[in-house]
Amino acid sequence: MNFLNRYIVGYKVPSFIYLQLQKNKFVTYTLLLLFLHIILYANINNETNQLDKFQSNTKHSNLSTYQEKLRQLDMTLNNTESIWLKRYENFHNYHAISEEIKLLENNDLDSAYDTQTAHRLETLHKQQIMLEQYRNKPFGELLEKPTLETPPTLTNPFGIFTALSYMRHIASLKTNMQNYRQNLEKLLATIEKKIEILESILTNTNLTNKQKQEYQSILNTTREQNFEFQSAKNILETTIDVFDKDTNEIETNLELQIKNQILKLGYIGVGIIISIVIAFIFKMLVKRYIHHHERAYTTSKVINVFNITVIFFILLFAYIDNATYAVAMVGFASAGLAIAMKDMFMSTLGWLVIVLGGSIHVGDRIRVRKENEVFIGDVLDISMLRITIYDDITQASYRENHRAGRLIFIPNNYIFTNLIANYTYGDLTNIWDSVEVCITFDSNIEKAKKIALEVAMIHANTYTQETKRQMRSMRDRFSLVDSALNVNPRAFNFIKENGMEISVWFQNYAYATLKLKSIIAKEIVEKYLQEDDIQIAYPITRIVYDKQNGLGLENFAFTTNQ
Repeated sequence: MNFLNRYIVGYKVPSFIYLQLQKNKFVTYTLLLLFLHIILYANINNETNQLDKFQSNTKHSNLSTYQEKLRQLDMTLNNTESIWLKRYENFHNYHAISEEIKLLENNDLDSAYDTQTAHRLETLHKQQIMLEQYRNKPFGELLEKPTLETPPTLTNPFGIFTALSYMRHIASLKTNMQNYRQNLEKLLATIEKKIEILESILTNTNLTNKQKQEYQSILNTTREQNFEFQSAKNILETTIDVFDKDTNEIETNLELQIKNQILKLGYIGVGIIISIVIAFIFKMLVKRYIHHHERAYTTSKVINVFNITVIFFILLFAYIDNATYAVAMVGFASAGLAIAMKDMFMSTLGWLVIVLGGSIHVGDRIRVRKENEVFIGDVLDISMLRITIYDDITQASYRENHRAGRLIFIPNNYIFTNLIANYTYGDLTNIWDSVEVCITFDSNIEKAKKIALEVAMIHANTYTQETKRQMRSMRDRFSLVDSALNVNPRAFNFIKENGMEISVWFQNYAYATLKLKSIIAKEIVEKYLQEDDIQIAYPITRIVYDKQNGLGLENFAFTTNQ
């Protein structure tokens, strides 16, 4: 039989046993079964020992893994910049310091402090004072609803910027609170994971009692942290919810006010545009139908001022609810300005008189005296505060100023305190001008007057006829006597210390008086020189010789005759 082989399942059977087995088969079978049972039990026991050893190694490996995870979590918590964890640590440190102070004081209550203990207590007290704010509320203002200033009330478009800034401030506070919540949730997730790891470690049977106590203490502390942070999270969520409801109402109200202000600003803009368009149309009409440049310029200035005034009142009544109050305020402000800025106010009033009265227009030639200096020039501009004139070359420039070409600025209030002469008022463009020539007393005076008058009539004839037409047109507005209508050249004679002065008067163009004046003067002198009975008088010097004077000559003397 194969199973009676001397080598049974790898085990060698001794020879005497083998011979006995060959003789008694029953015994053989019995022993064989017993032998197989022993072998099977040995194999099972070996496998069990190997399994126990594997499980023990596995538990040890899991413990190391959990400990490594716990170490990494602790490193993460230590390196985190969470404000929640820092404040909780300060809270925990405060109470730990307080307990240590209490313990030291109780231990040394009946004995004097040694130097080391006293120094330690002093240090602990200083630390306790520094952490006093974390005594009862570890998280403080992190859980409190932010305090907001009173929401702005929009009364003008500039308030829109204030409202937008206020809304940005609210959004910033909301963002901060959401960041606090996210930071807290992240911290809670880490702490809960740490609790799970600690619980897994405590279930390990390979821990010693001391290790179990240490891990249990860490678990209790971590659960306490988790409880505090979970409570803080609940309070924070409630605070965020309440703050959102309050600020949503404020933001809705501000958005409505901003919308109303934008609409109001749009209406005002339309009104201003309409006013500008109307002013532009009037200016185009003025340019088209008023051909006189100076009048067109002045009318355009009046339209501009009127347009600005309309725009001012549109803005004034748009943003002041009480119109009576606005009018009163304008009145008081005007009175205050009239007192504080008298000259400026009077200049503005003078501008109104000039523009509305029409006494001076742009382009007119005017004469102004300032102290002892006279200025004659053309008006370039009439602003609300001053008149600007161009100092042209005139008789005053020749005789008095000896300079010209300057821009002269005349305050408008001068029309109330000084004399301003207008050479070209209304339709007038010409003025009376004169040329004076002095002749000797023995000259033919009537002949001299006649010559001067003829010369003036010839050269000033154009201006004379033009002035007649202008004077006739002015009779509708002014009461002119007949003598004023006589604008023909005139000649007069006056006694002077050097002789008889012939004065001839004629019409001259106000903007170029020197040209015609010089022509007439030159021709009169030329004609006088051609006449034998007319002698021009002028200062001369004659040298008279006489004997026995003090100069070693024979009575040398100076005499001056005419």
